[in-house]
Amino acid sequence: MRCGDRERRGGTDRRPRHDRAARYIAPTVLADVAPDAPVMAEEIFGPLLPTLRMPELDSALTFINAHGKPLALYAFTTDRRTRRRLLTETSSGAVGFGLPHAHLTVPGLPFGGVGESGLGRYHGRHSVETFSNVRAVLDKPLFPDTVRAVYPPFTTAKERLLRRII
Repeated sequence: MRCGDRERRGGTDRRPRHDRAARYIAPTVLADVAPDAPVMAEEIFGPLLPTLRMPELDSALTFINAHGKPLALYAFTTDRRTRRRLLTETSSGAVGFGLPHAHLTVPGLPFGGVGESGLGRYHGRHSVETFSNVRAVLDKPLFPDTVRAVYPPFTTAKERLLRRII
């Protein structure tokens, strides 16, 4: 199915599939894309979803792992073993089974990539954590100098005291 195809949508939407001046491209599924097609060369930030058919799961795993880690991996399968293998034998920012992009609409699920597809997680508290810098702060008063026991010269009395504390 091609989402931008008016005939498949009953002909009610007369908006063009693309309009360069308006910077508009209709949401479009690219069916049966060749693995070496130009659209597969880089991350896509637009309403395009290329789909690839793989002859078997091992071919899909080899293909996924031979390329950069994807921002998201979508698989259309109901087989539990296939799903488990996709989850355990690949790395991606997100995984969606049966519905692409739906994870973006769930506020509790983080959004973000792995490796070259990005770092960090976004949405709700994940955004706060990603864009915050949690840092350790130690505030020791200068007086009295409570760590004086660890300064040289090291004496037998200081060593005994430290061994008791530690």
